[in-house]
Amino acid sequence: MSSYVNDKANSKMNTRFSFKTQITWLSTSLIILTVIFLTASHWFRFADYAESQIERQLYFAQNVLNQTLKSQEQVLITTASVLAADFGFKQAVATQDKKTVESVLLNHGKRINADLMLLLDLDGKLSTTSLLHSFDDKTIEQNINKLPFKDVHAQILSINKKVFQVIVVPVKAPRTIAYTVIGFEFDHTALLQLRDLIALEVTLVQNNQLVGSSLASETIKAHILQDIKQQPLNLLLTRADYFHKTINFGTSKDVQVTLSASLAPIQSDFNRLILSMLTIALIVIVIAIIFSRLLSQGLATPLTILMELTKRISRGELEVPTLANRLPAEFNELYQGFSLMGAAIENREQAITYQAERDILTGLYNRHKIVNKMTYYVTEDVDLALITFNIKGFKQLNDTIGLNNGDIILQEIAARIMTYIEKSQHAALPETLAARTNSDEFLIAIPIDTTEAIHHFIGLLQSELNRPFWLDDIKINVSLYFGIANSIEHGKDAEKLLRRSSIAVSCAYQEQVPLRLYQEGEDEAYLYKLHLIEELKEALESEHSPLFMNYQPKLNLNTAKVDKLEALIRWINKEGQFVNPELFVDLAEKAGLIVTLTRWVILQVIQQVEQWNKMGYQFKVSINLSAQDIQHDEFIDYLLAIVKSHNVATTQITLELTERDIADNEALVVARLSHLKALGFAISVDDYGIGQSSLAKLKTLPVDELKIDKTFILTLDQSQADQDIVASTISLGHKLGMSVVAEGVENKASLALLNDFKCDYAQGYYLSRPVTADKFIQWYKTYESPL
Repeated sequence: MSSYVNDKANSKMNTRFSFKTQITWLSTSLIILTVIFLTASHWFRFADYAESQIERQLYFAQNVLNQTLKSQEQVLITTASVLAADFGFKQAVATQDKKTVESVLLNHGKRINADLMLLLDLDGKLSTTSLLHSFDDKTIEQNINKLPFKDVHAQILSINKKVFQVIVVPVKAPRTIAYTVIGFEFDHTALLQLRDLIALEVTLVQNNQLVGSSLASETIKAHILQDIKQQPLNLLLTRADYFHKTINFGTSKDVQVTLSASLAPIQSDFNRLILSMLTIALIVIVIAIIFSRLLSQGLATPLTILMELTKRISRGELEVPTLANRLPAEFNELYQGFSLMGAAIENREQAITYQAERDILTGLYNRHKIVNKMTYYVTEDVDLALITFNIKGFKQLNDTIGLNNGDIILQEIAARIMTYIEKSQHAALPETLAARTNSDEFLIAIPIDTTEAIHHFIGLLQSELNRPFWLDDIKINVSLYFGIANSIEHGKDAEKLLRRSSIAVSCAYQEQVPLRLYQEGEDEAYLYKLHLIEELKEALESEHSPLFMNYQPKLNLNTAKVDKLEALIRWINKEGQFVNPELFVDLAEKAGLIVTLTRWVILQVIQQVEQWNKMGYQFKVSINLSAQDIQHDEFIDYLLAIVKSHNVATTQITLELTERDIADNEALVVARLSHLKALGFAISVDDYGIGQSSLAKLKTLPVDELKIDKTFILTLDQSQADQDIVASTISLGHKLGMSVVAEGVENKASLALLNDFKCDYAQGYYLSRPVTADKFIQWYKTYESPL
């Protein structure tokens, strides 16, 4: 389902834009994607390169800074050593001449531009200081204690957020009598000098607080500590103005220096690079659009021609015109392919149309086509005579001469029909229609002006078709039955006319006459039967079926008791009308419902027998079967399963079949009846005397009972011939080991004769009509034998 939705969405998207637009978008999109990928690649490559250059610059700047500090340190050490070696200075220090010491410190500091000049005793206490600074003595002493007092050495010292490079030199006379401290402050001017020297901005930081910077912008200085903490992974992913690197400042443990490289030149170079790439991309895109439009124009023209061609083919115009303009080789081959396809489709359509309208074997119209033709004629007020005919015993003929020879006869009949049409066709009348509507059934629809003309046409047709057929010098005569209906007398509906002519030919076959005209009311009777079949289907499927069982008792003439019954199905239809059992059972056999109907009867009867058994009544019940029932593969299994599930003995059930049912596929029927008899079921031949059984067959059948047909019993007391037949049949049955039942007993005299003839059982209205199970029990309780 998801693939279908995607395909549908893609289809909508494809049809939203023209082919030219799609080509343009495709080429432009490819270029834009290429530019995006190239730009991204250059972006990251440029960022890596820029970062490596900055790292290199910072590395060299760090080395220069360290070298500068060391050089300045040596200068300071030399200057401080000169002061400490001055004899007058040492003498003043030794004599504690404070004014002289102060004067010397002040003068020497001014001469070397020192920012801090101090004299400390051996305990590190401040003895004398110059006036070159603005710190009080207490502040100086608190910070000066951070210095180690030993031989000459340099140190970075921070006092009140001011950073100094100080030199400690011992004053010896000859032993160490004091320490001289000279300091130079890293003020803004000094930091600017460092910036010019290393080409990077310099910022001094102590305990995460800015104590000095060469940066001029107060805004940048205000955010520099935050920028240091949030240093980006990639230079081009930041909006910062500087790239920072923090290192230790000389030998100080609490003061760090941050070197800041400006990113403005890098960003400017990158922006110029991007601008140049976008300019080039824009130019390429414009060129691509122009060339794609030219390309799409070259493709669209032949595609438009092919599109128009497909539209022509879809409209059924399968003739492909010659090309007026030359197309590219591929499209020219495609166009020729369309031409071949159109011709192939036309041929295929003709073949399909022929197969859809014609009978393949004979070439005549099929049923669907002739009905359409007839409908058109009737609509145009053309009256038709429909002649339907079929071949008598065509299945047996096929079995005798073979299917191929049977087909030859059908083809010959079709050829004779066409010959007849050519001879009888009148120029002033529309075309005569002919069709093969069934395996051995043909139909001819002849336009007529009056009904009197029909006899003339049918005479010519019979003379044409009744001639013998020859197969390899073998003469074969076939019998044809004709049925006729016409639109003048029998209606204007094509389907109805066709059905009525078929009904007429069926009646001709049943009546064994060569020609039969449709008679009013036969179609209604036919439709009534179809309606009954549909209603019977519903009745068999309904939980509250209108079908029900009646039971007719059989009197045992030997005991004068009723111990056998015949189960008879009854039906009251939806209109409340009683439907003749012979009618709907016959319809069930023809409609393929008889097996279902018999199963329904078996279930109802077995359930009733089980109920009677529980009530203490032991009756044997006869169930009527058809040839289709006994030949059905699952019949015996179903019968056994129902009997077993309801605790009924097989000896309580008698299965009745007519002579005609036994004769149909006799070998199979006899084998299955033998099996059923071996299982305990009794077998009865119903309607004996009017069927097809011979005495030779009767002696081999696994039969327990003969039922003499009621045609011999109804007037038994009035007909000597019937008495002779019945007496001899009873005698014959007894000699063959069978019991005999006489059905149709209507009076006491007939019953007395049957008793005299030693008949075993009697059944008929004189004893009881078929009644429901409940009414039978009521009758049985009050019944008195007439014998």
